[in-house]
Amino acid sequence: MYSRLFLPIFVIIAVVVGVRYHLMLKSETSYAETRYQRDAGELAAHLQKTLLPILAAPNRGAMDAALSASLLLNPDLTAARLDYAGGHLEALRSVRAAAEYPDWFPRFSRISAIHRSIDLGNATLALSFEPTLPIGQVWRSVHQQAVISAVNVTIIYTLLGIIIFANKRMLRRLADATNRFQNGDHDVRLPVSGTLEARMLASTFNNMAQRVQALVHKLQQSQNELSTQLTRTLLAQQQLQVEKDRIEVTLTSIGDAVITTDLTGRIDTINEVAQKLTGWPASSARGMELHQVFVLANNFGQHSLLKSMKAIYAGGEVVKVGNQSLRNRMGQTCIVEYTANAIRTPLGEVQGSVLVFRDVTERRQLMQQISWQSNHDILTGLPNRAALAMRFEQEVARAREQNHLLAVCLFDLDHFQHVNQSLGQAVGDEILKQAASRLHDFAGQRHYVARLGGDEFVLLLPELNDRAAIDYAMGKLMAALSRDYVCDGEAVNMSASAGIAVYTGNDISADSLLRHADQALYQAKITGRNRYHFFDADLDEQVRTHHNRRTEVRNAVRANELVLYYQPKLDMRKGRIIGMEALLRWEHPQRGTIGPGEFLPIVEHSDVIVDIGEWVLREALCQLQSWRTFDANWVISVNIAARHFQRHDFVERLTAILAEYPDVPPHMLELEILESSALSDIAHVRSIMLDCQALGISFALDDFGTGYSSMSYLKRLPADVLKIDQSFVRNMLVDRDDLYLVSAVIGLARSFGLGVIAEGVETIEHGAMLMRLGCDLAQGYGIARPMPADDVLSWVASFDTASVWQAAATLPPILNLHTEPAGGTSQLALI
Repeated sequence: MYSRLFLPIFVIIAVVVGVRYHLMLKSETSYAETRYQRDAGELAAHLQKTLLPILAAPNRGAMDAALSASLLLNPDLTAARLDYAGGHLEALRSVRAAAEYPDWFPRFSRISAIHRSIDLGNATLALSFEPTLPIGQVWRSVHQQAVISAVNVTIIYTLLGIIIFANKRMLRRLADATNRFQNGDHDVRLPVSGTLEARMLASTFNNMAQRVQALVHKLQQSQNELSTQLTRTLLAQQQLQVEKDRIEVTLTSIGDAVITTDLTGRIDTINEVAQKLTGWPASSARGMELHQVFVLANNFGQHSLLKSMKAIYAGGEVVKVGNQSLRNRMGQTCIVEYTANAIRTPLGEVQGSVLVFRDVTERRQLMQQISWQSNHDILTGLPNRAALAMRFEQEVARAREQNHLLAVCLFDLDHFQHVNQSLGQAVGDEILKQAASRLHDFAGQRHYVARLGGDEFVLLLPELNDRAAIDYAMGKLMAALSRDYVCDGEAVNMSASAGIAVYTGNDISADSLLRHADQALYQAKITGRNRYHFFDADLDEQVRTHHNRRTEVRNAVRANELVLYYQPKLDMRKGRIIGMEALLRWEHPQRGTIGPGEFLPIVEHSDVIVDIGEWVLREALCQLQSWRTFDANWVISVNIAARHFQRHDFVERLTAILAEYPDVPPHMLELEILESSALSDIAHVRSIMLDCQALGISFALDDFGTGYSSMSYLKRLPADVLKIDQSFVRNMLVDRDDLYLVSAVIGLARSFGLGVIAEGVETIEHGAMLMRLGCDLAQGYGIARPMPADDVLSWVASFDTASVWQAAATLPPILNLHTEPAGGTSQLALI
């Protein structure tokens, strides 16, 4: 009978285990996925908060550092990509977490990857998370429980086997004695030893042998009662063991610390987590009062615990308490939160209490760290813009109440971007930290310094009596910021500019004061840098107007109000159109078509010019792609501003733009730059030109002859074409000086092996003279005015080369202008 119970017991255990593991897998998966989703959301919010101020004043290094740091904050994050107006950044996890679970397990956990996209205004942040670690956490819990269940089942079946073996041996002895007794051996006796049941059975058998027939009936009754009692005992033992094992497994596997007590407040059980946090082993803690093991460092907290437990023993509700300091047996403390509740019978009677608590020290420290980072700049440790806003309002209110001056000083490191690009981001970061340290040392306890972002710092100088005190403080600060910065043993020379706005008690906000300081800083920079400038109210309106116009141009770019006009370039000798120059126009909704001279100077010193330049390149290449079916040899010229051309990533960005139009060969694009673009850093400009020429792109020096150093720089700039400025070409028929200059430029280009093209050809006579001087390429109103792209092909179809130009092509070249007739230069073109 006992052997036959093995299969039903196995079926029951299998059903119970299956249901239990189904519920446990569902619970563990839900918990892991919730935490996984929450951690992803918190990281997204953290990055959004971190990147928004950085994107306001783009700092590629700070953005890269923020993305790299995000991989450390969340181990589930595999990739963070940031697309912004200035470029693209991404941080990828090089080594991903190894899967600790078998390949088939993810089909049961059903935790999927997360891909989040966050809009940051002009930028987009994409985050990718993989659930390797959450699935591994679920697997570890399930695997651990499976091992424990297997051990339990093994123990149960082992005990059953032992019981069956013992019973069989006892029954075998009894059967043997009975057979001997039935066979007439009435002296046979069973040894009275072994278990209680065995001894009782032996005694009964012995009494039976003595009393023979008189006690046979009683012996049978005793055997029946003994069998029933034995069965009940075995069942009770099994149930008790199962319940005990279940409680121990539950307390061991739970992640929180758990202590249970009786109604007197003495400890019944304490799991491993609670033993570690309190420092009390289970053998010592059992039987002790709860407040002797669970000791709160704060007397008020300890008193509240005793009061709460007393209420729970009386049938009170659950108690939840947080941020309590727990002192363990060794005197060490940690921050915990706990929940206490009553243990009740099915009838609702209180049998004891259960106390569940967890260590939240690390979480509290993390919250404190996050709170600190939200108000401080991570690189320099200075207060950030958010902290400055709160302190700024306080200082303004104090200055108003105490009738003191408050100076708002906005600092900016001169040429920091160039140093950052040439010496590396690490050097730039070190300079920022040293500059912040000098400002912090000066500020002390009286003043207040903060970092706005990039290389901009703000210093508040409160409680000043007059402007002389401001001048004195600024003199010391400018001298401190102008000292050499030592980076890796090398001295880096760096100065700073500052703008100052003074609050004198008038009705003005902190934001307005900071804006005034920014206007003053702008004046300090345009007047030579390495100086400070006080805000001048008379200039504020001019600067504000300039800013408004720059904003209007930026909005025009976003609203697609810019268009390209095209002016043909003609080979007069061959009578063939060789290409077009792309010229920018603004189709203003109210003012109509506006030329570039009215709006480009407003934005040439801002990054808006870069956005415009890249838009022009794309538009010109797109148009050239459609014209190649008409004439595959046309070359389009595009003017590139100095700020755009000298960016460190110009070649990289240009390569990406060319890749968007694979049907347009790079040699069909010509970039026009002013020679003044190269004067600030000719070595850098030369390097960019050589890299572009390696792609097949050609270069033309625009408005050649109008600069200050044309001759000395010409041999160092690898240009392909010189463009003669239209101011010389337009008057060369009436002004011999302009004619000599045009001839000299043509000769100079021939000497350097460069092509030459003349702008400003307004009449046929201009073209004829240019051909006789040796310049066959021209553009100007005499050929065609700039026109929309839709009008180009119809104009080309109707274009007819002037016969006078063809006649001039047969005339001999002019070798010496001084030997020509003196009756006016206008006669030269017609000879």
